[in-house]
Amino acid sequence: MVRNVGILLILSLLVGCSSMRSAGLGVVSPMFKEAMTGIESEGRWEHFKKATPANLTLVDGLLSVRPHDPSLLLAAIKGNAGYAFGVEETLYLEDKLNDEEESVHKDNAIAYYSKAVEYGLRFLNDNDLSLSDLQKAQKEAKGVRGLLASQLSNDETTLELMLFFAQSMGSLINMQRDNILLVAQLPIVKGMFDWVCDETPDIAHGTCSIFYGSYEAGRPATLGGNPTEGKRIFEELISKNPANWLARVSLMQYYSIPQYDEDSYYFHKKSMEKYVDILKESFYWSPGKEGDEHLKDPTLRLYQAIAIKRYEIIKKYEKDLF
Repeated sequence: MVRNVGILLILSLLVGCSSMRSAGLGVVSPMFKEAMTGIESEGRWEHFKKATPANLTLVDGLLSVRPHDPSLLLAAIKGNAGYAFGVEETLYLEDKLNDEEESVHKDNAIAYYSKAVEYGLRFLNDNDLSLSDLQKAQKEAKGVRGLLASQLSNDETTLELMLFFAQSMGSLINMQRDNILLVAQLPIVKGMFDWVCDETPDIAHGTCSIFYGSYEAGRPATLGGNPTEGKRIFEELISKNPANWLARVSLMQYYSIPQYDEDSYYFHKKSMEKYVDILKESFYWSPGKEGDEHLKDPTLRLYQAIAIKRYEIIKKYEKDLF
C-alpha cells in the first residue's frame, strides 16, 4: 500500500512546475527505489514480463526531472538490467539453442543493457569519473578496483548501482563477442565486480558468485578461463544459498552444457524439477498450507521465477545438447 501511494505521489509531482517537481522528487525518490525493489517479490515471470516496461518508462520520465538522482539512477540501471536479463536474454536463450541466426530478443536485450550502461556512465560522471579513467586505471598499480575505492562511497545505493552497471556491461560483452572494442572492456567489468564484491560479497543473493562462476566457466582454458573453478564457485553458492535457483541453472547453462557434462546436468535437473512444483504451488492458497523453506525470502521470488523460465527453455532442447 505504501509503495502504491508513493508512486501516485510521484506521478502527481510530474504535473507541477519544474523547481517544485525536482524538489518533490528529491524527497520521494528513495521511496520509488523501494517500490522498484518490491518487484523482486514477483514470482510470476509472465507478469514481470508484461508489467516492467511501463515502470521503466516511468523511471525515464522521473530522470528527465532529476537526471542525477542516485536513487532514480539505481532504479533505472537495476530495472533495465533486470528486464534485459530476466526477459529478453532469457528468451534469447531459446533462439540460441534453436540456432536462430537472427533474434529480436538478443537485439532487445542489448538495447536494455545499453541503456543501463548509459545511466551507469552518467553516475560515474556525477562522481568525477569516466570510462576513460577506468581504462587508464587498468595500467596502474591500483587498478579499476583501487580507483573506485578512492572515488566512490561504499553506501548501499552506490554498491548496488555499480553491481548492476557492471553486470550490464559484462552481459553486453558476452552477447557481442565479435565486437573487439567491447570485449576489451572486460577487465573493467572484472574490476568493478571486484570492488563491489570485496565490499559486500553477498550482495543481491550471490550475484557476485554467479558472475565469477560464469566468468571462469564461460571462457576456455586457452583464453584464461577455468571451467572447473567456475563449477566450484557455482556449487559453493548452491550450498550457501540453495534458495537462489539461478545458481543451479547458471551452473547448468555455463558449465554442464558447454563442457558436455551430462552427469552434472541431470544431477541438477532433479532439483530443478522439484523447484518447478514448489513455485507453482506457491501461487495457490489453501487453509493450513505451510510455505516451503525455499520460499522464506520473498526478495528471491523473481530470481526463482527467472531460473524456472530458463530451466524450462533448456529442458526443451536437452536432447540436442548431449
